[in-house]
Amino acid sequence: MAQEAPTALTRRFRRTIVIAIVVTFSLAALGGIIVLLGDIQSEIAYQVLATTALTGVFSVATFCGATLIGRRGQPFGIITIGLAVLALALALWFVWAEPYDVDLPWKLLVTACLLSACTSVASLILLLVSNRSWTVRIALTITLCLIALGCALSLISIWWEPAWEYEWLTRLSGIVWILAALGVVVVPVSSLLLRPESAAVEPQLDPGAAESRLSGETVSELSVHSIRRIEEAARLADLTPDEFVDHYLKTLPDSH
Repeated sequence: MAQEAPTALTRRFRRTIVIAIVVTFSLAALGGIIVLLGDIQSEIAYQVLATTALTGVFSVATFCGATLIGRRGQPFGIITIGLAVLALALALWFVWAEPYDVDLPWKLLVTACLLSACTSVASLILLLVSNRSWTVRIALTITLCLIALGCALSLISIWWEPAWEYEWLTRLSGIVWILAALGVVVVPVSSLLLRPESAAVEPQLDPGAAESRLSGETVSELSVHSIRRIEEAARLADLTPDEFVDHYLKTLPDSH
């Protein structure tokens, strides 16, 4: 089934998120510059600079989620944005309220940062993977599962202190994260290098052929320029060319 193309409301929502990211980070950066022009030895200077740095980091995480708005991974993108905002709020709470004497906030902060980082990376992979071949799909699924497993193992170590005593758990966690990092690099690269299945075999058509092979019906070939325009429009809509044509021509009667 073809995915619905992004609506005007979805595009406005995505644009609003991006504008909010730019404005927020710009204000934080302005505050950091003003502080650097004054006394940088004071505690307030440290807090402002830390706010600028944290806002920049989590703005990138939020932007990774925003790129999926209006695409197939939109629910995942919304989750990524929510986790980034939550992690930023907890981090700023530590910077300004300094609850260092309580153990629970530390665990919450580390958990939120870990989940935000992992979902941001996953969102970026989903955005970069444009090749829909079965090999890339399988590799993408394995990579996402490894990231989820790595998060789960890390969260066990964060929330259950006796877990540090199990050496096998530490080894397993390290192996999982190494494999996940390998997938994060290999999957997007493979997606860019491997040709989609639909383009694996290009039909060789005779430019002078006037009659089709179907009941002698006359057909016209699409120009290379038109084909490229369809492929580009499909890519922007996060659809395959066939899905794109099916979606926008679904009101026409089938020819068979």
